[in-house]
Amino acid sequence: MGYMVMTNFSRSLATLSLLTVLTGAAALGTSCAPTMIAGTQVEDNEENREVLAFLTRYSGAMQARDPEKITKLCAADYYENNGTPSADDDYNLDGLRERLTAHFARTKELVLEVYVQRIDRAEDGTIGVAYRYNTRALVAFPVGDKWLTATEVNKIKLRPIPDEKEPGYRILSGL
Repeated sequence: MGYMVMTNFSRSLATLSLLTVLTGAAALGTSCAPTMIAGTQVEDNEENREVLAFLTRYSGAMQARDPEKITKLCAADYYENNGTPSADDDYNLDGLRERLTAHFARTKELVLEVYVQRIDRAEDGTIGVAYRYNTRALVAFPVGDKWLTATEVNKIKLRPIPDEKEPGYRILSGL
C-alpha cells in the first residue's frame, strides 16, 4: 500500500477543497428546504394556504357563535366518534348542530385562536390538520357569568371540494 505524505501546502489545499464541498452542500441543502408559512411548521404552498384560509373561516364562525355557519363548513357525512370505542358519545351533523346550539345558548362571548402544527394528506384525498387551540369563553351559569379558558390539541379531517360554487373544503370530523 502506498503512503502519502502531505505537506503544509497540500494539507491546506485539501482543507480548502473539503470546505468548498461542505459549503456547497450546505448551500444546496438550504436552498432545497421548503419555505414555511410564517408562524407555522407548515410548508408554504397554495393548497396549505387554502387550508389555513378555510380554518380562519371556521374560527370566525365559532367566534360568531353561529351553528349554521359552522355546519355549512361540514360535510353531509360529518361524523364524530370523540376518539372513544363507545358509540354513546358519537354524533353526526345533526348532533353537532344540536350540541353547538346548546353550547352557544349559554355562551356570551367566545375567542378562539388556532395554531396549525401540521397538515397531512392521506391516500384517500382527505387532509388531516393537527392544531393547537386556545379558547376563552364568557359562559352564563345559574350563579353568574364566568370566563372559561382551555388549551387543547386536536386534529380536524377535511375533504377537498374543488367543484362547488364555494371551492375549498368540508369538515368530516374533529370538532
